[in-house]
Amino acid sequence: MPTADETAGLAPVALTLDYTEEELGRFDMVLAQETLAEARPTIWEGWPAFIGLGLAVATGATLLAIAGGIATARSGAGIAALCFGVYWLGITAPGLAMGIADRRRRKAVYDAFRAEWNGTRMLATQGGIWFRRDGLRSFIGRSAIRKASSADGLLLLHLRAGQPTMIPLRLLTPEQRDFLTSLARSDQRNG
Repeated sequence: MPTADETAGLAPVALTLDYTEEELGRFDMVLAQETLAEARPTIWEGWPAFIGLGLAVATGATLLAIAGGIATARSGAGIAALCFGVYWLGITAPGLAMGIADRRRRKAVYDAFRAEWNGTRMLATQGGIWFRRDGLRSFIGRSAIRKASSADGLLLLHLRAGQPTMIPLRLLTPEQRDFLTSLARSDQRNG
């Protein structure tokens, strides 16, 4: 099998990868949508569960306050509203903190990914796709590419195992895109 250096002149697709933070975010969204499409959530995993639990907490706290003599039956609605508000404040505060931490973590992951992959040389031939960067050369054979799809300005090459390989469409000409897509199509016909 020829090396990437030997096929450079024969490669229909030869480009240098360059990812933006926006493209990595869109890739995360595409993966999340695929994962959610496969998952079957129950009634206890969505908003009805949070609202139901909030109502139960508020009702329980109100009944305890009335039974304990802290409040009268007339002030029950006010106590329930206060309990419901405190419940929602308590349930959203960790979510907000996790969102801030997640954005920081995601930025660090994106920066590390871009530092590792930006500048990687990609060559695609009839046999598969070569990647070359400092100290690393790898090859994805045509038989490993299960399917190709496009989503949000990205070409995704779905492999038999693991996450898809992402290539920004802005780096590809229409002919290169067709060639990469044909790698998956021809494998489906043959295999």
